[in-house]
Amino acid sequence: MTNPKLGLIGIIHEEMKADFWGAAGKAAAIGYQGIEGVEHYLLEGDVESNLKRYRALGMETITLSASRESLREGLDKLAANAVALQAPHVTVWWGPCDSKDELLRDTELYNQAGARLAAEGVKLCYHNHAHEFRTAWNGVCAMDILAEYTDPKAVFFEMDIAWITMGGVDPVPVLEKMAGRVPAIHVKDVRTAEEPDQWTAVGTGVVRIAPSILKAREIGVEWMVVEQDRLRNLSPFETITASYLNLKEAGLLGG
Repeated sequence: MTNPKLGLIGIIHEEMKADFWGAAGKAAAIGYQGIEGVEHYLLEGDVESNLKRYRALGMETITLSASRESLREGLDKLAANAVALQAPHVTVWWGPCDSKDELLRDTELYNQAGARLAAEGVKLCYHNHAHEFRTAWNGVCAMDILAEYTDPKAVFFEMDIAWITMGGVDPVPVLEKMAGRVPAIHVKDVRTAEEPDQWTAVGTGVVRIAPSILKAREIGVEWMVVEQDRLRNLSPFETITASYLNLKEAGLLGG
């Protein structure tokens, strides 16, 4: 049973725009081991040199961003970029649940794209929000439909424990049920699950952070990625430091 590596997404995006290498170095110095959404920087210029420099900071490429449109129209490019950056995953960050028929059409797309990426050694992941748990047909929620109708060898899930909570569900049994198909989770927190946009530093809200990470460790999750959709009282680097320290204080980092 191995503890997931610690990643980061979003919080320091403005700092990375201003000075990517400086911001990435600061995040690495705090204790982060990868950042999601950095492919634009790493693919600019000499890719091999950029990747070598990134790894020298102690950083790994976690995933490349995708949309349903890019899976349909730019899959070969996505696959080539993932291979070039040694990224183990490509992640679709959002999908609708407006109708069951639409959802089933999307599962066909994910299966086809996932099989193509799997041929390159890359896992296609789907990232949830709250609506996959709030939307149901005949008592079966959209997340369960996504899991049932996608190929477990080709389609995986990057589960967001805060959005699961805001969907009215405990993330721990969700992770248990999805065991074997969750290479990464998003770890973030909210002050309340009843109101929107109540984001707060990890460990300062109502999300069951510790039990979720312990379950993630148990089922073999490779990455836990800290996120905060909107800052509260802290600056970006204060926020990622506070979240890191709260995880460390809770004994959720390391072996």
